[in-house]
Order: sequence, then C-alpha cells, then structure tokens
Amino acid sequence: MADSFTFLLTLLLFSLTKPMISQQQYDHTPCNTTTPLLNISTYSCNSDTKTCNTFIIYRPQSNQILSAIATLFNVNESQLNSTTHFQDREVIVPIICNCPDLSSRSIINYTNFNSYSFPDIACGVYQGLVKPFVLAQQNGNLHGTPLVRVPVKCACVNTSNERNDTRYLVTYPVMENDTLNMIASKFGVTVGSIQEANEMGPRQTLFGGTTLLVPTTGVPVLNLDHVVNDPSSQDIVPVTTEILNRSIGTRFSILFLIVFSTIFLFVVLLFLVFIKWKLHHREPPPVSIPGSEFNRCSPDLLDGMLKLKHSLTSFSIDKLKLATNNFSESSFIGKSVYKGRITKNYFVAIKDMNSIKSANHVVNILTTINHFNVVKIEGYCFDMDKSYLVFEYTENGSLRDCLRESKTRKHLTWGKRVKIAFDLAEGLHYIHYCTKPMYVHRNISSGNVLITTDYRAKISGFDFATPVIYTAEVEGGGGIWPKSVLVGETTVDVYAYGVVLVELLSGKGAAMGRKWLDGVEFVVGGGGSSECLEKFKMFMDGDLEGEYGLGDAMCLALLAKCCIQDDPQYRPTMNDVLKNLSRIL
Repeated sequence: MADSFTFLLTLLLFSLTKPMISQQQYDHTPCNTTTPLLNISTYSCNSDTKTCNTFIIYRPQSNQILSAIATLFNVNESQLNSTTHFQDREVIVPIICNCPDLSSRSIINYTNFNSYSFPDIACGVYQGLVKPFVLAQQNGNLHGTPLVRVPVKCACVNTSNERNDTRYLVTYPVMENDTLNMIASKFGVTVGSIQEANEMGPRQTLFGGTTLLVPTTGVPVLNLDHVVNDPSSQDIVPVTTEILNRSIGTRFSILFLIVFSTIFLFVVLLFLVFIKWKLHHREPPPVSIPGSEFNRCSPDLLDGMLKLKHSLTSFSIDKLKLATNNFSESSFIGKSVYKGRITKNYFVAIKDMNSIKSANHVVNILTTINHFNVVKIEGYCFDMDKSYLVFEYTENGSLRDCLRESKTRKHLTWGKRVKIAFDLAEGLHYIHYCTKPMYVHRNISSGNVLITTDYRAKISGFDFATPVIYTAEVEGGGGIWPKSVLVGETTVDVYAYGVVLVELLSGKGAAMGRKWLDGVEFVVGGGGSSECLEKFKMFMDGDLEGEYGLGDAMCLALLAKCCIQDDPQYRPTMNDVLKNLSRIL
C-alpha cells in the first residue's frame, strides 16, 4: 500500500505543478515496461477547456482495410478518407480528447473477440497509444465481457501553445528508426516546436514504442515525399500473428533463460564450494601490522553497536543551581526547561523531569540513538526525589518560538523552512526505521522541534516515545519487522509531521490545520486558476513576501494534506514522505 501511495502521491504532486509549466513531458519508457513512470505515462490536463478535437497517427497492419481502422477508433470511414495517406501506411485519425480529471484521454470502445491481454491490446492493437497498466486501471480485469475501454493518450492545446498559433497536439507513435528531424519533416513543423511541446532537451534520445505530441497550426497533413524511407515502416506483421509470435518467442526465451541460469548458478556454486574448501585447508600466512595487533571482527559487532550506550556526565544539583543561578526565572526558557552555563562557552538546556522513572525512560532511548536531527543528551542529575536531564543547547529555541516572534519569523526564509521540513522528516525516518528497537515519538509538535544557529532542526521531547513491539518477522529498515504493524504504529507521528508542515507554510499555529484542510481543496481541484492561486498565496506566510517557489509550496501543501488525513490507513509512512520530499526538493 505504501508503494502504491508513493506513486499516487508523486502523480498528484507532478500534476499540480503542470498548469504552470504548460508542456507535456516525454515518457521514454517502452510500452510494455514493468516500471512505468506514473507521473508522465498519461498526458496532464493543461488546457482551459475540458474537451477538444485533435488527431492521432495510426499505422495500418498488413491487409488491414480502412473500414477496420475506423471501427478500431469508433469513427466513420468517411472521416478518414480526407485525412489519410493510406498508401504510405500512416493514417490520421480524428478523435475527441476529454479531460475529466487530472489526465486527458480519448475513451475508445474495443471489442476483444480474440481474448488479447492488456499488453497485447495496448502495445499491439493500439501501437503504444496507451500503456498496459493504464488500460488495466481503466477496466479492472478482462473476465466477463469482451468490451474493453481504451483510454488513448491525447492532449488539448493550452493558452501557452495558442500564443504560438498551435491549434492541435497530434499524438504520434514513435517507431524504432524515427528521428525528430524525420517526424518534423513529415508534419512540416520545426524540431524545436516538438521538443518544446514534449519538454525534451536538445540531445534527448528518442525511443521506439513511445509517443510524442506534434504541435500543428492546422489540420495535420503528412508530407512524406521528402522523408527518407524508414526500414521499420515496411510490411508490418498482422496484429494476431505478431502477438502469437511474440508470445511463443517470449516463452522460448524465458525457458532458455531459466535452463541456462540454473546451469550457470550450479557451476558457480561448485566453484565457490571448491574455493572455500581450498581456503579451509590452507595454512593462513602470518599477518603483521606495525604498531597494532591484528584481530578479526566479531560477527555480532554491528548488532552490538546498536546496544552501546553513550556515556553521560553526572551533574551534582549544586552544579546545576550554579549554572542556572539557582533555577532563576531569567534562565527559564519554557516547558520546565532552563538555560544553563556550565563553563564560559559551554551552554546546556536543563529539563526538570516529573519523576526518576520518566528521566530513566528518556535516558534509555537517547543513549542508544545518535543522529544529527535528534537532540543530544549530555548528562543527568538525580537528587533525592528530583531528577534533571541535561541536553545540548539550541540557540534559536523551538520552531514554535521562531514562528511566534515576528523578528525571528522573518529570518525563516523559504530555503530554511524547506531544510527544517527535510531535517524533521529525516529524524522521524531514523527513529521509525533505523534504530533497534524502532520508536514512535508520539509527541511531535513545533514546540519539540529545536532550531540551531544555522537553522537546522533537531527532535526533542521523547517523554512519551515508545518502542514498536512486533510478533511476526518480515524484512524492514533496521531489522526484521512487519510493515503493516509499523505503518499502524507510526501514523500518529506522520499526522503530527503534517501539522508542523502546515505551520511552516502558513506561519500560523496548529489550530489552523483543520481549517486549512477544508480550504486546501481549491489547490487540488481548482485546476491552477488565478483565483485559486491567489487564495493559496494568501494562506502562505506573508513574511515570506512571495519569495518561494509556488510549485514547491503547493507540493508541500499537498504532502501535508496527505499526512493529516482522518483515516490513518490513508496517511503515508515517513519513508514515503522522505522519498517525495527528495523528488520535490
């Protein structure tokens, strides 16, 4: 579920920024790829209109007549006669492109009498004009009905392209030997216009089995007289034969690969056994290292390192009283925490714990954790029934303090806020996945995010942190853990992280979170209109003075929205959050 969520979130984040970019990104993955790029496998809705007339290019199969092509695309044969260069084996097909949600497509009804699979229909019958996984998402499964709804890739012209006199974006299926020069020559357009429409770099490679958008200023007409004949455009195997041959060839290749791999692995295994036997029966040569003694590392070294506890300084109560001027009001910095001066240039934060039990709980956690984004514990003091813990001191206090004070809030530039969001995500990811046992913090808030002089974030306030206890074993970060249990346990931290994100974006307190949840719908469903963008800018902290990337800010807003979903099962994991932060930022 987490992997699916990551892909879906990436698709949503990418789609939100598209209206400001205007072009469509070229998907270089082949039609039958097993690792599709979800965010660019379909074209985004960038047009002001929800419906438009456009065209696609189709290459007839051997002996395929014009009426069969018309049936294939649910159009009348007469609509093809005036636009086709059938003798040159390419047909211009008019379609109606719709944009019901975030992606645009033309839904075509195909009757699957031959019981083809989704890859056969997408890559064979429709020549890569749709990806198999998109076809599967549209139809669910192929059992029970021969009718298949095919969402063919298409795109409508947006405002940016209209200023360039572009009227149509023609979907063109790329063949193996196609080049941008050949395609541009066919349509009588420039290579630069194709590159711009598909967000392609000047030296980006073109791959067969993909699609391109070709911008035209009128109804497309193919100019094939001056185009060099492409060897791959000669007689094409009929769809049924091609699918059958591909299926047989694939099965034979897989069988051959399995047999060859088995034999190869067996030979390698015998070789390794022989080498091990030789090493076991050979007298090891003497090892001499000047100034040291050679020792072998214990196999349990890494596991033992996780159990090591950092040494702490034991402070006397008199030492702490002296450091805080007898815990005076002037040294009080909030939440039972005092600023203490141990030596001339050595400052610490001293926290008055409620009980020795609570102090021991925090000590047991923080002495086995070592991460830049987790506050460091320096020492302790147990005096009668009183207990104090001594932590590293952060000059800028908590994130909540920085956001409340107008002076410090102005110093929180967009770059610093983004880094704080990333630091907090890394710290939570560390305690969720990389410690043994893994921990749930359960008390994340802007008040427990400490900010250093250089505006880096550190997590504090581990009073309510608990280890995640498991009963089943599957692979996970930092050990062998069941993912389903981990997700259920850690969603409370994910929710709190989303609230902190809201505060970073808006500069307002956590109470704004629920109100913002209702207001953020305009970002997701507003289509990027100027009115919606203005509302979003009003939500953003005015002290930023507009000095931020609008696309990145909207992506962080959507990420925060996902984190504070009411239903925990729809929230991402911190692993998902960190992945998406890396992609956005």
